Amino acid sequence: MNKVLITINNLEDIKKLKKLGINSFVFPLEGFCVGIPNTFSMSEINNVYENNYLLVNRILDNEGIDKLKEELKKIKNVKGIIFDDLGIIPIVKDLDIEKILYLSHFNSNIESISIYLNYVQSVVISTDIKESEIEYIVKSIPDKLTLFVLGYIKSMYSRRLLIDNYVKFHNIEKDNPIEIENTNHKFLVYENDYGTILYHMPLFNGLSLMKYPCKYYFINSAFLSVDDVISLLKNESKIETDRAFLDKGTIYKLKGDNNG
Repeated sequence: MNKVLITINNLEDIKKLKKLGINSFVFPLEGFCVGIPNTFSMSEINNVYENNYLLVNRILDNEGIDKLKEELKKIKNVKGIIFDDLGIIPIVKDLDIEKILYLSHFNSNIESISIYLNYVQSVVISTDIKESEIEYIVKSIPDKLTLFVLGYIKSMYSRRLLIDNYVKFHNIEKDNPIEIENTNHKFLVYENDYGTILYHMPLFNGLSLMKYPCKYYFINSAFLSVDDVISLLKNESKIETDRAFLDKGTIYKLKGDNNG
C-alpha cells in the first residue's frame, strides 16, 4: 500500500489508513476544489503530516491563478500537488514538490502522456479506456504513471450552480448531493461555490489495476467513509461498484442510413 495516494475526508481517518500501510495522503485544498465536500486550509495541511499532497481540481481563471500562487507560498510539509488545469504548470514548475497531472478524460495515449511528462513527474491515465490499453501504456512508460483505482468518476463539470438554479426555478427544497437518472444512467450530483460535478454511478472499482507497476495508485474517497474504503480494499464490501470502461471500448457505431 506504500504506492497508494488517497484523498482525506476527515483528519481522524489517517490513523486507520496508516494501519493498512497507506502513508501518502491527498488533501483537497480549500477554495480550489469542486465536487468534493471536505476541503482543508493550507495551515491544516501543513500541520497534519509530513507526506502530504495537495489536490486542486478547479479550472482557474486569472484571479484563481493569482490566489493559488499566494497559497503555494505557504507550503511547508507538502510533498506534491495533483492538478488538472494546465495553467498551473508554470506556477509550480520551480517549486520543489512533485507534480501529478490529472486531466480526467484525457491522457489516453502514449503520445500525449509522453509530452506532459516533460513538465510533470507523473500523469494519471484516463479511466475512459480498456484495461488492455492501460496495460500497454503502463508497460511502455513504466514507473512514471498514476492509475485511478477507486472512487466516483467525474462525468461532467460545469462552473454553473446547476442544483441551485434548478431548485430556484422549481421553488423546491435543495438537496446536495443528489442522485439523478437520465436514459438509464445514474449520476451523483454535487455543487459548491465553484461549480457542479456529475459523477458516474455506481462507484468505480479498478483495484485490479494495482497489479501493474505504476508510480502511484490514486483513490478518491469523496462520499465514502474510511470504513467503506477499507472494506473495498479488503474485498469485503457490499457497496455496488462497476469497472466503467475497463472491459468495454468507448467507440460506438451510430445508427443511421447506410447510404448516407
